[in-house]
Amino acid sequence: MLALSLRSIKPVYRRPAPVIQPPPPQVTPAPPPPPVSHPPFSRRLPPEILDMIFQRAVAPSFLLDSSLIAGPSSPWCKARDMKLSLVLVSRDWYAAGIALLYKDVVFRRLNQIPALLETLEASPSRFGPLIKRISLDMFVSLDYGVSFSRHIQRIVDLCPNLEGITLSSPFPLPPNATLPELNPTLKHLKAGSAVSPTELFCLLQTTRKSLISLSIHVHASVEELKSSRTYKLPKLESLTIQIPPCGVDSWIDLEWILVMPKLQRLTIELLPTPDTAPSPLKWDYVAGHIITFCRQYPDLKFLDINPGFRRKPGDMRRILAACPKLEHVVVYNGSQLDPHPTIRWVDVCTSKMFGVCDDSQFAHDAALNRLRSSISRTTFPSLQGTRHIHICSPQFSSIATYLIPGCVTSPGDAFEFNFPGVYLRHDLKSIHTERHIDVGPIYMKPVSVDFNYDPIRDPDDAGSDGTSEPSERSLGRLRKRETRIKWEGDDDTSSCSSLSSDCTVQASLRDPDLFLVRTEPKGMLR
Repeated sequence: MLALSLRSIKPVYRRPAPVIQPPPPQVTPAPPPPPVSHPPFSRRLPPEILDMIFQRAVAPSFLLDSSLIAGPSSPWCKARDMKLSLVLVSRDWYAAGIALLYKDVVFRRLNQIPALLETLEASPSRFGPLIKRISLDMFVSLDYGVSFSRHIQRIVDLCPNLEGITLSSPFPLPPNATLPELNPTLKHLKAGSAVSPTELFCLLQTTRKSLISLSIHVHASVEELKSSRTYKLPKLESLTIQIPPCGVDSWIDLEWILVMPKLQRLTIELLPTPDTAPSPLKWDYVAGHIITFCRQYPDLKFLDINPGFRRKPGDMRRILAACPKLEHVVVYNGSQLDPHPTIRWVDVCTSKMFGVCDDSQFAHDAALNRLRSSISRTTFPSLQGTRHIHICSPQFSSIATYLIPGCVTSPGDAFEFNFPGVYLRHDLKSIHTERHIDVGPIYMKPVSVDFNYDPIRDPDDAGSDGTSEPSERSLGRLRKRETRIKWEGDDDTSSCSSLSSDCTVQASLRDPDLFLVRTEPKGMLR
């Protein structure tokens, strides 16, 4: 054996095998988060906000005239089209806009009454409570008189929240038609020239205890007024009396027919004298009756005596003396005033319709300057402000009633209503109006209605889905309904299918007797 020395053995070193590192994992960038889907704009707003927006998208009712004489392109028709468009945008807009659509219902044509009745009968709890006001502004034919009485009474019964009725049609009802029996909770009643004293007193029998505002037209029948009994209106606060030249001697009988212990606002409109009148209406003769009437209500706080179309206003001094607690008075260019201790607001109305006999600009401005100079803190120690109101149309003659004084206290509070066909701007000490649709001879001539209205272009036949159909087709549907509806006492049944509402509707920005104007910064005005 060989002896081996450890020293003679050389260690063998082997190079370690290279370590193969696995390739680094490839980091895939994370996908971007999915975009947050926001609901549509209309769904982000509660119905209350949408309702406020919609109310400002249409002109307020006191700037509109629903009569057919203004034509199919009137501001009222534009406002109606806007409301119909709002409810067709989406379900959310429909839910918010349907209340505005049905709030004020205006009947301008005969076929609209059964159309609305079918809608209410199909869903009485859905649409009936939405109706707050109803206006009758159409001609009722003799062959529809009996059905009109039944239909309109049924509609009134299906509207539990009805607050006001306006009877503004210039045509009297046929002998076989009657006005509906109104709800005993009605607050506002406006009876036009076609409502006879007998019909008016029948309406007051059921509404006299709840009425807050009343507007009436005085007829020439003195005997009919004197034969009436006394009606006490315990809650009435606002009274408007329209006096034609033939009713000057009979309207004073209202002094003992109507007992109004809480009356605070009185508006008297002297209607134009017709060209066939033997003599013009004298201001002094009318003023004597007004003074006698005002003395019966010493708590009056608002007084507006409209002198009428192109009639020169007269001496207001004795009338103001008969109102010891008066706070707000509306006068017209050419009036004469005396000092008054409690008057706080004075509105001066000027227009081509009101002024001195000379229509020249120089005479108009001179009379206005004399009137302005008589209004100061010296003559009215409680005076807080005055407003110059320019009236461009008879439709705006009662604008001081709706725009309460004191709503514009600085130039930054000025606001305006700018809608198709109508414009109003309220500045610090003035109100300017423009309404091109009805300025001119249209209001200077007797009312005339074109019964040959083109049915193909009839805007009142527009359905809720935006389609249109001829008036003849609507009248045919009306006749078919008349033959298929059976009335048995208070129970009425119909085999007709439910129709979408074809009635003409009108929305108002406010309750006319509880007006709160909107104010915006001056920079927001258009």
